[in-house]
Amino acid sequence: MTIGMEGASNGYLALVAKFRALRKAASGLMEESERLAQRMRGNANTAIQLADLSAAAQVDPQHVTTIEDIAAAFGSVAGRCTRLVGAADVMHTAAGHLHHEHQAEYGGIHAAVTSSRARQAKPGFYQQN
Repeated sequence: MTIGMEGASNGYLALVAKFRALRKAASGLMEESERLAQRMRGNANTAIQLADLSAAAQVDPQHVTTIEDIAAAFGSVAGRCTRLVGAADVMHTAAGHLHHEHQAEYGGIHAAVTSSRARQAKPGFYQQN
């Protein structure tokens, strides 16, 4: 969805739809990031177990170190996914607040305008530069 500079693309209902879409996208990002973080934590734990078993089986220490490095990389990705979940949560909350504030400020005006039979100016008409 593109964001227009004026007209109906930034009308009351269009902005409400954009706020809802933003919240939905943020929610989806939170869910997907959490799933990825869980998977990466599982992979990190599996790699640690593999490194321990390999060390117990006296596998070449270079290979054990490589497996441990891979486990650390999985752990790093999991941590970054967790930070992404937090950022998506902040975005979701902010979009909700923005939607609420927009509705509180312009909802009544929109209701009055839509119930009136009088022809109204297009959005942005009264904007002062």
